[in-house]
Amino acid sequence: MPIARPAFDRLAAGYDRIGDTKPSNASLERPATTSMLSDVDDEFVLDAGCGVGHLTEELIGRGARVIGLDVSVEMLEYARDRAPAADFVAADLGTTLPFTPNSFDGVASSLAFHYVEEWDPLFRELARVLRPDGWLVFSVQHPHADFEEYDDATNYHEGERVSATWDSFGTTVDVPTYRRPLSAVLSPALGAGFTLEQSLEPTPTEEYRRANPERYAYEATHPNFLCLRFTAQE
Repeated sequence: MPIARPAFDRLAAGYDRIGDTKPSNASLERPATTSMLSDVDDEFVLDAGCGVGHLTEELIGRGARVIGLDVSVEMLEYARDRAPAADFVAADLGTTLPFTPNSFDGVASSLAFHYVEEWDPLFRELARVLRPDGWLVFSVQHPHADFEEYDDATNYHEGERVSATWDSFGTTVDVPTYRRPLSAVLSPALGAGFTLEQSLEPTPTEEYRRANPERYAYEATHPNFLCLRFTAQE
């Protein structure tokens, strides 16, 4: 079973309830990730690790045709309600994706890839399902923040399975993930033939400062997320 599925099944209701307003999502990671999207009107986009559908809803609002994919069936139930114009598939990003080659104009992913252990096959699969010159935009936890903030991280230069206890979504849950150095974030995509176009280490918005001034001061001076845009081979 994928390592984070039990945790996110339990967190689904909380994500649905406060994911639109939780500052670290709504006023830090999500605006940074969506700023990397180009004109997606009438494009066919895969939301890889769609969760409860916040990014799916954004893509639909910009005119895209979207398939949302997630391993958590509980999350997908909320995603279907939030973005009824999209289609949804229950599948594991760590396995062969259930799509034919050259299916999508773009792939978008918000804070999902770091729950996948092996990234070389992941990015080969993303390259396979993208059309030539397709785009890939994704966010992950920042490698430096992961190493500094996970108590069980021991070696920055090695990939490690780590975990933390979350209580900000109304349910206290231990959430496992995989952390890796920056080189291991970039190399799998480059090795699969992607070209890096843009990188962003986002800082919190003014809305974040108003919502949580104390946490804003920390986020404004410490990295938390990393957002990247790649282009597939023509």
